[in-house]
Amino acid sequence: MISAIICAFGEQPQLQAAVAAVRATPGVEVIVVDNGSPDCAGLPPDVTLIEPGHNLGFAGGCNLGASVAHGEVLAFLNSDAIVDPECLELLAERALTSGGLVGATVLLADEPDIVNSWGNPVQILGFSWAGGYGHPVEQVRGGPVASISGAAFAVQRSVYQYLGGMDDVYFAYGEDVDISLRAHLQGRPVEVLADARVRHHYEFGRNATKMYLLERNRLVTVLTTYEGRTLIAVAPLLVAAEGALFLRSRREGWAGQKVAGWRWLVSHRRYLRSRRNRVQGTRRVADRGLLPQLSITLDAPARFGMSVSDRAQRLVRGYWDTVGHRVAGVDRS
Repeated sequence: MISAIICAFGEQPQLQAAVAAVRATPGVEVIVVDNGSPDCAGLPPDVTLIEPGHNLGFAGGCNLGASVAHGEVLAFLNSDAIVDPECLELLAERALTSGGLVGATVLLADEPDIVNSWGNPVQILGFSWAGGYGHPVEQVRGGPVASISGAAFAVQRSVYQYLGGMDDVYFAYGEDVDISLRAHLQGRPVEVLADARVRHHYEFGRNATKMYLLERNRLVTVLTTYEGRTLIAVAPLLVAAEGALFLRSRREGWAGQKVAGWRWLVSHRRYLRSRRNRVQGTRRVADRGLLPQLSITLDAPARFGMSVSDRAQRLVRGYWDTVGHRVAGVDRS
């Protein structure tokens, strides 16, 4: 059995359609976690509706849904993602044979011939974006990726439990990168299937705390995922990036969120230490096996607000090629 888990918060005009698409796949258990959405009212009676009473976020909601699931395979879906008829079966079949994370090819619902994500690149400082965004669907090939998209992916329930699920602390944003990197450290495949497709009503909006969560969670991932020598190698880049981001945040009006993220990290040193010990203690793959799967320069499309000057890109690449890869103990890529 496949258990499909959907979290809903606030207005979710696509929720009913997303649930209907999942129910069209035979033998799928549908679990909806109501984090506080009026659109959860009136769901079909065969849908398992969980009401925690407060907003657990995407990570916490997914973990709660997984805790009551009966399926051998868990499929996590955004509440505005509409699966194609064969999508879940393709994801589940591959998840059972690979033992890793298997993502769908995510297309734009309003332009179904255009890619939303074919797997997400991850830059060594933790930045990530929708890979392949804007490309025609004919260019989709599938295969190994740095990170699946949290909009639609599947994993064996036993593997999800072994990985420790998503980290509730993340709440929202970056949990797909985190669990993907932890899967890589376990030597598990992280991939996207070209033929398993989802139409996503994608909106790159910014809620009141988005930049706080994005930046805080990115730093949590970097500080707890890498080996010590890798942290030393990326430290100069990280310090430079944090300074540049702070200046940018002041120009764009979210400096308070950036500073709040730093404060959270300082005040949660014990959590960071505990999490780092847990991640490092369960890894099977050294960073020399992880880092070649990540990107050094930041070449996200301008749509995602991560534009970096050509000069800065050259400086990052020059530092890594000259010093960084040697300190981290990886071959030049």
